[in-house]
Amino acid sequence: MNFLLSLRIIAAKEKPALLFLLKLLILGCVLKCIFFFYNYNISNGWSIHKPTDIWPILKWSLLYDFFSISLINAPLLFFVFITGKYLHKKIISNTLCLFFAILNSTAILLNSIDIFYFRFHRQRADADILYVLRNPFENGTITVYLIILTIILFGIVIFWLTSKSIAAILKTASTGNSFKLTNSILILFLILFFLTGNKKQLPSYPLTQLDAVQLPLVQNSFHSFIYSLYRRNETAIPDNNYLAPDLKESLFSLHKKNNAIDSPKNVVLFIMESVPLDFFDSSSSYKVKMPFLDNLVTKSTFFRNAFSYSYNSNKGITAILAGIPTITDIPLYHSNFTSINRTSIGKALAKNNYSSAFFIGDNYDDFGFAKCCKWLGIQQYYCMKDIPNNRDMEKHSMGLHDEYVLNFMQNKLGETTEPFFAVQYNISTHYPNDIPKTFKEKYPTTNISAPMKTMQYYNDCLENFFTDAATKPWYKNTVFIFCSDHWAQPNYENIKIDEVESFRIPLFIYDPSIKKGKIISERVSQLDILNTVLHYGNINDTIISYGENLQDSNLHKNRTVFTKINNAVYQAINNDYVLGFNAIEGKAIYCYEYKKDIPRKNNLLLQHFSPAIDSIILETKAFLQTATNHYKMKRNL
Repeated sequence: MNFLLSLRIIAAKEKPALLFLLKLLILGCVLKCIFFFYNYNISNGWSIHKPTDIWPILKWSLLYDFFSISLINAPLLFFVFITGKYLHKKIISNTLCLFFAILNSTAILLNSIDIFYFRFHRQRADADILYVLRNPFENGTITVYLIILTIILFGIVIFWLTSKSIAAILKTASTGNSFKLTNSILILFLILFFLTGNKKQLPSYPLTQLDAVQLPLVQNSFHSFIYSLYRRNETAIPDNNYLAPDLKESLFSLHKKNNAIDSPKNVVLFIMESVPLDFFDSSSSYKVKMPFLDNLVTKSTFFRNAFSYSYNSNKGITAILAGIPTITDIPLYHSNFTSINRTSIGKALAKNNYSSAFFIGDNYDDFGFAKCCKWLGIQQYYCMKDIPNNRDMEKHSMGLHDEYVLNFMQNKLGETTEPFFAVQYNISTHYPNDIPKTFKEKYPTTNISAPMKTMQYYNDCLENFFTDAATKPWYKNTVFIFCSDHWAQPNYENIKIDEVESFRIPLFIYDPSIKKGKIISERVSQLDILNTVLHYGNINDTIISYGENLQDSNLHKNRTVFTKINNAVYQAINNDYVLGFNAIEGKAIYCYEYKKDIPRKNNLLLQHFSPAIDSIILETKAFLQTATNHYKMKRNL
């Protein structure tokens, strides 16, 4: 009887703290369930094929959520354990309540926001979120403000409920109850979590028990965000020394040299925001009717198998303009690796007397693009504030519509001395795909998605630009390159993500001096743009690039291109296979014959390796080892 009485007393004392932790854990489960169903389609069912696939997800999800809850609240409970008798003082109790209520509310909000943000980021929140949230708040439509208001109201409710629970804990502790049992549970759990394994146990690392695509289901957004802040330093770059230097160099080298060109040309690069290959592919149900661009493609060199490097704009711009893959959690130009050896496109072209300029319709340095341009030696950066009378112009949620930016760019190019290099980064095709009131749909009866409609708008803007440009003296000596920054959903109502198709982008080169177009079937990458631009600029020096020159007649027939799924998983794609490689674990995790195995059910790594698969694994290791050594400035590049 005494023992049972003691248990009841302990339970009564510990009840406020245990209930608080239990409520947080239940809320975490609810948010995970919403996350699961809301993103079910874009993750192809999370690779859950049978009931037994669910248990590891549930187990690790509970463990990771409890790990994050313990990490946040163990200091609170430990503090009240040692200072309980002083908690009757309001200044102490109010300060503790405020601080830990804010901390817990932030964690809950971040996990809630990730339900929706995951569709764009393809992984749980990390430090990258700090660099992409400014523009919609300044130029957003009423929808954006309603979302912000909803988040604020939800945050207030969560804060109120959390602070009530914490106040109850502090009130109980001030009467002499010190939560010995609760503290013991949390501290023991944290110790066991850290000591029972290696890096596989941490929420920021892939689990070998799970399919790579399932990792976001078990992660906790708050922890992945905090951990990514820590990973800004060299811990973000694992030592991938898989191969001997000579073998690595024979498989992959970042030192490239272009062929000479008879006469340098002006280069205008159009980086198309969130444009998938589907919009240009006649076999796709999402092919957009855009007469001008369709006609331009027939006169261009069109690369039908072009791939983006990642899912993010701030990594796409680095791949395109620097020819370097981002292997940090945050954009390379925001990281501690900005001193990396590189070929700065603006400075390289300046050696041949090129001027360079970047044009975009958003606010200054949104996404860090101004910093990126300065980092790469691009001489002029023009944004919304540089366009005269911009306050009177209709705006997209991300900034000025493309027609105004292209008109401004046209005028600037007319004032520029040749040769020049100019970049236009359009924004009207960016979500939420606002269309200006002045835009007249040419096919109003056609049932097309919002992204497709904004592509039609951009087509019309480009038609006006080229109609005017064709009358200018610089036009005939100019090469125009079109490349998307990353793949995006062609239709938000019918979402499906595929390891290969979700990286396919349009890439083509139009040279007015060449009358006949052609189609290239070899795989190419965003990383090839730097080499190609410098080729037209007649830069014959050795350059640092992970790409090739798209005008090289010796472009590999069975080339492997590389993409980044998330902070751990990279892909290699050649003519036959798509290989997933976990850079943290240092091993391949899947390989499919993507043309034959459309559902991606037959993981060839579960069978005996073939020489062809061994070869693509070696190429992937060489690529990652090169990148690792490059970032860490090792000699064996």
